[in-house]
Amino acid sequence: MLSLREYGVIEDNGTNQPYAMGLDHICVPTSVFDCLCELSSQAKKNGAAIFELEGRRKIKVDNYVGIIQTPCGHTIEILPKHIELPAQQEGGKNQDHKKETEDILKKERALLIKMMRALWKLPSPREAGSAALDKLNLPLSEWVMSRFLEACNLLLQRGLRSEYQRVTEHNAYLKGKLNIQRYLTQSVIEQHRFPIEHNIFSLNTAPNRLIKTALEKICKFTQDNDNWRLANEIRQKLSEVPKSTLPRLDFPQWKSGRLYAQYEPIKVWCEIVLGEQTPSALQGQWYGMSLLFPMEKLFEAYVLSEVEKKYSDHYRIQRQKSNKYLCRHNGKDRFNLRPDIYFEAKNKTIHRNMILDTKWKLLDQNNEDQRYGISDGDMQQMFAYSYMYLEHDGPIVLIYPKSSKFNKALPEFQLNKHERDQGKNPNIWVLPFDLDKDKLIGFDMIMNQDIGDS
Repeated sequence: MLSLREYGVIEDNGTNQPYAMGLDHICVPTSVFDCLCELSSQAKKNGAAIFELEGRRKIKVDNYVGIIQTPCGHTIEILPKHIELPAQQEGGKNQDHKKETEDILKKERALLIKMMRALWKLPSPREAGSAALDKLNLPLSEWVMSRFLEACNLLLQRGLRSEYQRVTEHNAYLKGKLNIQRYLTQSVIEQHRFPIEHNIFSLNTAPNRLIKTALEKICKFTQDNDNWRLANEIRQKLSEVPKSTLPRLDFPQWKSGRLYAQYEPIKVWCEIVLGEQTPSALQGQWYGMSLLFPMEKLFEAYVLSEVEKKYSDHYRIQRQKSNKYLCRHNGKDRFNLRPDIYFEAKNKTIHRNMILDTKWKLLDQNNEDQRYGISDGDMQQMFAYSYMYLEHDGPIVLIYPKSSKFNKALPEFQLNKHERDQGKNPNIWVLPFDLDKDKLIGFDMIMNQDIGDS
């Protein structure tokens, strides 16, 4: 397995041996490179640009993170680019540089796992001790499989659910209900057998079939000895349960409620392992633990989860509010405006409504001449949000990830207003979000200013 960060380069080395030249550059065999090119072509047809061509035998990863497994057995792990890579020291410091690189790899992987929990709305795991740290250091696919197996183990301790199922069969004895019409019309040579219907209490239920299918997949693709051993142990305990032939039809039959409460923690993991709940699951001619996620969606989901924890007392928080349009055409609304996060004040005498929009992009707070790296499109988008949702009477907050070059709130941007909007204060604030401390830097200042203004 090779690890790479987003926007890193993948190069065809023309040999059978893959190797890493750093967290932002890896070399892969020709077979792997050709698979990635084919994958890129398939993704473009669906409107997703996963890779960009960098040269004749080089491709560059776009802002996607996750894992890719190829038919030839190689795995590429793509992680967020959140921490700056230290410069390699001269004079016998290569070992120190390697250790620093490994530490960054672990931190980037832990960040990705933390953001995935927010995306899938997973509860915080109750883990402690060195075993938990070892699991966090696993590659993404192995971490997903280990969490599924933990949930599976817990389910077995609580007990699997069985259901009564109607069975129709021909038997030499009567049991249940006799189908008289069918018995009278069957041939003479079959008169000794009775067409009957009866109920059996069986483990052959939709949730159990899906769990068995996920276990079979893990046994096939895991490279971790502990995961493989545990998956086989659990699979043996479910030997009488058949695999699901059509998971997409079995998932809607997954019941909820009091009788199936013990199945709730495992359902989301089962969906992830079987590829039923991923923003971008790779579709191709092979089936593995291949998952890709747009980084901006992960960042948006994580920021939303954190602000919901801290500010739900004062605001009704809504994701992707979409009741406003930019214009009308032929009697229909066109060009839907969908801000990432909408804050509706519960007490209008204290707070005002506001909009938060997230952008996964690195800014430079010292480069005012280049507008800190903020694009024209981002500001124009915020102007439309301010006008349509807030009537230019509330703050807009643009959120970017914190970095060494962007660690404090920028001076506010004051939107130019029409004469009729005089007296209103449509400001755009650009704030950093600290992914290590889970804090939106400078946001409390905006809230306190809001209280003072009112």
